[in-house]
Amino acid sequence: METESIAFPRFETVCIEVPKVYDFCFQAEHRENICTPLNDCNPPEGATVRCTIDSTNCAEVSRTTPNNQGRANVTFAVTVYYTLEVLDCSSNVVCTFANQSFSFTKTVVLCAPEGTFTNCEIVNAACGPCLILGNQICCTFDLCITIQSLAIVKLLVPSFGFCTPALCEQVSPIGPFVCPPQLFPPQCPPAE
Repeated sequence: METESIAFPRFETVCIEVPKVYDFCFQAEHRENICTPLNDCNPPEGATVRCTIDSTNCAEVSRTTPNNQGRANVTFAVTVYYTLEVLDCSSNVVCTFANQSFSFTKTVVLCAPEGTFTNCEIVNAACGPCLILGNQICCTFDLCITIQSLAIVKLLVPSFGFCTPALCEQVSPIGPFVCPPQLFPPQCPPAE
């Protein structure tokens, strides 16, 4: 019986420095009744509120000493900056409340041994509905928070060589010039 040999591409072992992810998790955060006083704004009958999230921030503020498995309680401070606009029935802006913010802390358990650092990011955020209740505007906020524990490490990896760049896609100032053009008709799928 003849055996067929498989030829593998040649590679070398190289040492690279990379951020290694020790833990990676997400949390959906739902915050209700975040209220802003109306102050001198007198909304007309039937007024509505448009809420816009301007930016967010998430940063580690503390962590416990890791246990013997490397797990630690890590606390993050989350801040949301937003703008509220009170609109009349014709969608005209009556009042604007810019540079508003609220903050809270979030504690999670992470694999975070000594020497790791964290990265916290709000990857998606939404606000609304917002209601005018008495002399204040109260809104609901939804946040999707991703949290990572990382360390810069040196790893031995197999290397097949350096990456070579592909040709960049360019915007053509004249018509849709295609290079190379479609040279052949598309192949039919195999018959079943």
